[in-house]
Amino acid sequence: MSGQYEWKLGQPLPVLGAHSVAKHDIFEQYLGIYIERLTRTPSQTMLNLTIVDGFSGGGLYRQGSAEVNGSPLRLLAAVETAEKALNAARAKGFNVRADFFFIDANPHHVAFLKDLLEKRGYGARLGQDIFICEALFEEACTDVLAHIQKKGSAHRSLFFLDQYGWSDVRLETIRKILCTLKNPEILLTFAVDALIDFLSVKTAETQALLNIDLNREDVRALIDLRTGEGWRYLIQNGLYRHIQNRTGSRFYTPFFIHSVEAHRSYWLLHLSNHRQARDEMGKLHWRLNNHFQHHGGAGFHALGFDPSKDLRQGFLTFMFDDDAMKRSEAAVIDQLPRMIHTANRNGAGLALEELFEGNCNDTPVTSEILSRQIALLRDEGELIIVTPDGSKKPRAKTINWDDRLVLPSERSLFSRLGWQ
Repeated sequence: MSGQYEWKLGQPLPVLGAHSVAKHDIFEQYLGIYIERLTRTPSQTMLNLTIVDGFSGGGLYRQGSAEVNGSPLRLLAAVETAEKALNAARAKGFNVRADFFFIDANPHHVAFLKDLLEKRGYGARLGQDIFICEALFEEACTDVLAHIQKKGSAHRSLFFLDQYGWSDVRLETIRKILCTLKNPEILLTFAVDALIDFLSVKTAETQALLNIDLNREDVRALIDLRTGEGWRYLIQNGLYRHIQNRTGSRFYTPFFIHSVEAHRSYWLLHLSNHRQARDEMGKLHWRLNNHFQHHGGAGFHALGFDPSKDLRQGFLTFMFDDDAMKRSEAAVIDQLPRMIHTANRNGAGLALEELFEGNCNDTPVTSEILSRQIALLRDEGELIIVTPDGSKKPRAKTINWDDRLVLPSERSLFSRLGWQ
């Protein structure tokens, strides 16, 4: 996020805000998780990867009396750490062939970052596997996509798009990334509260709103929600549905970055076309519970706000803490039998993968939480776990994506579906 920070050679470093620390932590940790996820085959010796920092800034901050690395240095370090661990664990060694694109439109930022990387020992790699681009992300994106396509057929790529507001990255561009590449993932900062405050009939046809595919009718529909309790949540709900529809992303997380100093909420949206990517990001939300929050319920369908209901009831700020975990587990236990019953086809049950893929976008529930609650319901006699070959799993702790969940033909007197 370079919009609120300024770098210039010979000038004092910008002071890093706590909200930016949170994002940088997330970027670095998710990159490590991403590499670990793609290198689980023991015989594998190489991974092709492209990392794009679309709003890189100068790469160094001041926090108190200390200098603090920004996203470019932290992303470089994350790859180095992962590669070192893989080399230590693999007899034949391992090579993470990562290319980095650091993009910023401000020439002072670019000059500062180039000088910084040279001082940190990366000078020989500039123009080889580290590319610093003085351009708007929108202008650089086409060449970046071409580079990724030439590098290999898998198109493994991560786009860190830490824009300052909400309109620097066009939804059309995200749609292009997701349609052009086979395996891209996008982490997009989106200042949703700033957008909500900007919405009005007078601004309905500004370029900024057109960048995110909001036309006059869309704006009017959102403005009409400004009534009653929880109207801001309702608009947020409409906006993240809009973003998913316009980007074509199959999977996404719309949860908020939590910052004590921030007076406005903003999303860190994770967009991808792969269920596993969505699940790993969900797990990171729980691991970094002091960074994330969402304004919704626990369990499945947590963000499906109903205008007819009082949003003060059941939609408390959700902090991914121990209390939130207990509420999520209780909600899943209550919801699962009904969901399986509703989706049941001729007694065949519901595949775990189908259940998760169809419901993971609007929930803090991860595969780990889901599997634990499925095992508990199985042990209580509320459902049966069946493998693809028809065998039952009465005691197994491991539940696979292709296992099916079947409701027993005879339910106990105290069944959770006793109301049927």
